[in-house]
Amino acid sequence: MGRRRRSRKKILLKPRKTIPKIFTCPQCGQQTVKVTVLNMPKSSEDEEPKKLVLVKCGFCGLKSTFQYNEIFQPVDYYHRLVDKYVAGEI
Repeated sequence: MGRRRRSRKKILLKPRKTIPKIFTCPQCGQQTVKVTVLNMPKSSEDEEPKKLVLVKCGFCGLKSTFQYNEIFQPVDYYHRLVDKYVAGEI
């Protein structure tokens, strides 16, 4: 006579939470705000080309540009856009 085999527990992997890449527009409420990094052409004075970040709504056209900073992620630039919109600067 043999013994019963143990049933194996299935390991459930939880999906990792990720930061979204498309955001909600503060003006029109649509989920169409994208954050893109633009490389500006290199000028004779600068050693490195400048990078700008464009935050733009594809539905209503609300947009703003910011200086690129390595430590910021797209969500940080989106919140800067929201702050400017609430303050009335846009």
